Amino acid sequence: MEFSYEINPKIVPQGREIEVSIRGVFRESRFDPEKTYTIRLFSKVDKSEEAEFQVKPNDEGILTFSPEFKTAGEYQFDLFSPDSSRSILSEHIFALRKDLWGLKPFKGDMHIHTFYSDGRQSPIYMAVRGKRLGLDFIAITDHDKYEPSLEAIREAERIGLDMLLIPGEEVSARESCGHYLSINASGWVAKCRDDLESYDREVNAIIGKLKERELVEGLSPQRYAHAIWVVNKIRELGGFAVIAHPYWVASRRFHLDRLVYEQLLRDRLYDAIELLGDVNFEDNLLSVARYQDELSRGVSPPIIGNSDTHRAENHTYGRYWSVVFAEELSIESVLEAISERRSVACQRYSNGQVEVIGPFHLVEYTYFLERELFPIHDRICELEGMLFMRMLEGKEVSQDELNGLKAELRGMYDRFWVS
Repeated sequence: MEFSYEINPKIVPQGREIEVSIRGVFRESRFDPEKTYTIRLFSKVDKSEEAEFQVKPNDEGILTFSPEFKTAGEYQFDLFSPDSSRSILSEHIFALRKDLWGLKPFKGDMHIHTFYSDGRQSPIYMAVRGKRLGLDFIAITDHDKYEPSLEAIREAERIGLDMLLIPGEEVSARESCGHYLSINASGWVAKCRDDLESYDREVNAIIGKLKERELVEGLSPQRYAHAIWVVNKIRELGGFAVIAHPYWVASRRFHLDRLVYEQLLRDRLYDAIELLGDVNFEDNLLSVARYQDELSRGVSPPIIGNSDTHRAENHTYGRYWSVVFAEELSIESVLEAISERRSVACQRYSNGQVEVIGPFHLVEYTYFLERELFPIHDRICELEGMLFMRMLEGKEVSQDELNGLKAELRGMYDRFWVS
């Protein structure tokens, strides 16, 4: 990505002829109105698709050309001055499939802890830190606690944090049946679990139904019923149930009983699976391998990546995240996108390289965004987050500066896509 030039748009619909403009941002990168420039464009996917354009700057010093983007995927173009055989600019454009047009990419993390469980910082601190890291949406998910996520939402509204915050809770199931993220539920799942009279009655009813079914060999109805109860209760409260870190090793054993996970997968008793998160490297690879097994069986589970962070700094926050492709930044749209398998799980290694896992066409698109869009997005979010952090410190913040950054972020989305 070249910051000396502004190319608009960079994301276009496949199968249409689109006018692309190139503007030199600085004096030394502006175009000579007396010269004719050559643009050579080609598809990275279809080797037979290429085109050449001879263009002169308009009265505003902007070059425009109108290629037809026949093939879905990435295009590259080189810009040549008549004075040199070497290109003065090499840039990239992505042509989107019809099913992705009208959707925007949003980065999020829905597994975050605070000092209300075993984290270190407050809910609003973690939210603002997430903004600095370039996240568009988060869910605070303290262990068996729901109220901290609501506190984060209230505080974010108070300071005007332009980030989507979703109610959340990490629910511990009984009998080694794992952890589940309750996302956007209307109530406190763990409180319902701790009402033992009601809980035992509901679990016994589930056990009775399970006795009429064939389960994975070695799995008892008495154990599996506890996992079913948690997922059912999350959904009963209108929530979105995510199986958290399925291959996390705790106390030298897998925390989620292997037979329970197998049965959950067979029953498709989940709304999404946390594919990548704060577990050992090997544990994440096991999670990915199991996901691939499901794909080979013709099942495509919705997936997300989460940090499961317990600290704002020097931990996993910003190392694991999801990218979802949604119509808008709203709870309903984000969760719908995940349900419809329009999400990928991401992790950043210590050398800066990013791994993206999910459906191929979304992975390919996300890598383009990682190079072309997210660096700009994250830089704006970092500056904005720094101002909100100053607010938390009790310092004065320029609302004009803050509003300017918010407008710049909105403008970035407007520029990158065809209007």
